[in-house]
Amino acid sequence: MNYLTTKIMEWINVKDKLPENLETVFISNGNGWTSIGCLVQTNEGYHWAETNGIIYEENGKIVSECESDDLDVVLWFPFPDAPNKIN
Repeated sequence: MNYLTTKIMEWINVKDKLPENLETVFISNGNGWTSIGCLVQTNEGYHWAETNGIIYEENGKIVSECESDDLDVVLWFPFPDAPNKIN
């Protein structure tokens, strides 16, 4: 897919769908706060964590280390895959 055929994506409401466990995504409270974070699933349920600022590429994905928090997240947006290596 290139920039001419890229589908315009919308923010996803957490009531409609959740990201995969520990998937790095943009997160928002829907009221002026947006960050990078991930969903952390445990036996007790799940909570949202915010990035500690360390972002890197792993297995073709952009990932971030996240600190455990319990953030009020209502919207999330997926990260694109990491760019292909240029030869």
